[in-house]
Amino acid sequence: MKLMIADDQMSLHTFLDKMMDWASLGITDILHVYNGEEAAAQAVTYKPDILIIDIRMPILDGLGALKQLQSMDKRPKSVILSAYDQFEYARDALRLHVFQYLLKPVDTRLLENVIIELVQEIHAENHLLITNCLDKAAHRIPLSNTDLIILRDSFQLLGITRYAVWTVSGNVPMPEFLSDKCMSSIDVQNELFSFKSTISSENRIICFGMKKAYNYEYLMELRESLLKKWGEEAPDRILSIGMSRIETNIEELSSAINVSAHAAQTNLNQSGTSKLEHTVRKIKAYVESKVDDDLSLQTVADQFQIDKYQLSRIFKQEIGVNYWAFVTKIRMQKAAHLLLETSWKNNSIAERIGFVDESHFSRTFKKYFGVTPKEYRSSQIVDKDA
Repeated sequence: MKLMIADDQMSLHTFLDKMMDWASLGITDILHVYNGEEAAAQAVTYKPDILIIDIRMPILDGLGALKQLQSMDKRPKSVILSAYDQFEYARDALRLHVFQYLLKPVDTRLLENVIIELVQEIHAENHLLITNCLDKAAHRIPLSNTDLIILRDSFQLLGITRYAVWTVSGNVPMPEFLSDKCMSSIDVQNELFSFKSTISSENRIICFGMKKAYNYEYLMELRESLLKKWGEEAPDRILSIGMSRIETNIEELSSAINVSAHAAQTNLNQSGTSKLEHTVRKIKAYVESKVDDDLSLQTVADQFQIDKYQLSRIFKQEIGVNYWAFVTKIRMQKAAHLLLETSWKNNSIAERIGFVDESHFSRTFKKYFGVTPKEYRSSQIVDKDA
């Protein structure tokens, strides 16, 4: 982040350089100028992010210099240092959008707090600028030359040298997945920035801006870690993360989004099938152990958070029979076992296998076995005695 210090007193420049740890505050470049005219001229080319300026200076005073800077596309955040505690100066400073008016002699602790606040504000503004450009690219809106300049300048200010794009897709609420609980490992010592754009309720673009040379393997490990964490949180919810290459050229942002979206869709198709197969196996086991429960297609689909039509289709595909035919088979096998192993009456058996009345149970049993429950029990006893 660039800082310009404009003051005609050499001692002030020396004092600030000695007493302020600029690097720890995020200041990477400093330009010293000594009058208002020089400040106004140099600001146009140097483009400081923060300007510390005195009011009383030769040739052109500080307020005059600030007035000239009002026409800049990107004005620096300005802090006035003055030995004059006068209302007129403070009033004019407010009109010129000066962030803070500090009196000399300089209180370095107060100045440090002001710089910290300014740096945070500048970071937030640039984060928003990047997100706005990402939103355009994510929605297939071509980025203009102005957009590309904004992206390049904002990346440079934040120290971002490379980036990669994720597309997160699936039947997962994006706010839930992108909560602090799941995404807590994203910002690593302020070296990895994440910028998010919502495409739909089930699709989100994340652009990772990197200050240091993270490699592709690191991002893959991060991806796998998040998928594993989400799998533990919601094993029946399908989630896919597609990733682009690591890019250094900002003009490749739209291409990187397309690459990650294609990868996400491919992964979604694969992981979706796998997740559904796993869910069907769990439903099969559930039916076998819960024959007396409400096993209607809608009830079971709701419990396992899957669309009932999707459940019906994938169940037939995986098990080989329709869902309700499988439920009936399990219930009838259980009924046959109870008829042989117990002396319970039909109404008790019907209740134990999920039928609300005996007549419905008896009709279903005869349709399945070709005989009534009473005939089945009698014939099996005869077979045993024979």
